[in-house]
Amino acid sequence: MKQLWFKRTNWTYSPIHPMGFIVTLMAILFMVPVTLATVHNTHSVSDNLYELFVYGTSTAFWWKWIADKTSAVRKY
Repeated sequence: MKQLWFKRTNWTYSPIHPMGFIVTLMAILFMVPVTLATVHNTHSVSDNLYELFVYGTSTAFWWKWIADKTSAVRKY
């Protein structure tokens, strides 16, 4: 039997299992020092956006991939 970590809502996934909460917390904890380092080391808002885009989209992609693989299949 497949263990469900996330529940699919309209546009996103909600963690329903402790592992889902851990994956979500790890994604957030990864982005905090990245954001702080980016804000500290860049010179303009556009520099911030360029650097955060790379890390933010890749983190969101992997979080969504894990959430999709560990959630219930929607039946239409």
